[in-house]
Amino acid sequence: MKRLGTGLAGGIIATIFFCFAPYIGIAQNNYQHDIDFTAEIDPSAILKGHVTVGAYTRIDAGTVLTGNITIGHHTLIRCNVTVRGNVKIGNYTHVYDNVCIEGGRPAKLWGSAAEEKDQAIIGDYCWVNHGATMHGTQMADRSAVNLNSCCDYNTRLEEGAILGNGSATNVGQVIPANCLAEGVPALVTKENITDEDRANYFGVIPEKWAQGSGDWHEQKVKEKEK
Repeated sequence: MKRLGTGLAGGIIATIFFCFAPYIGIAQNNYQHDIDFTAEIDPSAILKGHVTVGAYTRIDAGTVLTGNITIGHHTLIRCNVTVRGNVKIGNYTHVYDNVCIEGGRPAKLWGSAAEEKDQAIIGDYCWVNHGATMHGTQMADRSAVNLNSCCDYNTRLEEGAILGNGSATNVGQVIPANCLAEGVPALVTKENITDEDRANYFGVIPEKWAQGSGDWHEQKVKEKEK
């Protein structure tokens, strides 16, 4: 009877925990995180620091999030992505496999030439393709960094801008709104790009693909809840 009572008590505690765990911060690796109960995080992902994840966002296998990181809703972070430092990622954004995003330089410390600290901010409906590397980079809404591209410290992509396949920016470089920049170092090769241009270049329109993927994931989560 004693064992039965202990087991019953343990079962009640476990039931309470699993009922309410989705609505509280999730502790992983001895840190406190704020994870929306509709978000899905693969068990192999590593979260350290303070990580906030919004509704219907998915974090795939092998991804490492360490630092003060905020990820919005309906965003997909694919396999083996590394996000480190102070980083903000918006809503309906798609970050593909093997991407590295880090917060960037402090201001005037350890030889840093930055007058102000870098900010790693990725906006809404953005697209960061496989193998990209980004240091203290800011991406305005609907901008895109394509396959194996590199953004050096304090790179800024204005709204709708694209950094092309295998391209690299210099420190502090700005890619103007709705422009395509390509090469090493990256130079603007096309201005006033349209969604038709994006579809021809990527094979999809990144904004619409990111939104469709986020909504599809929401639908799948809701189906599981039924």
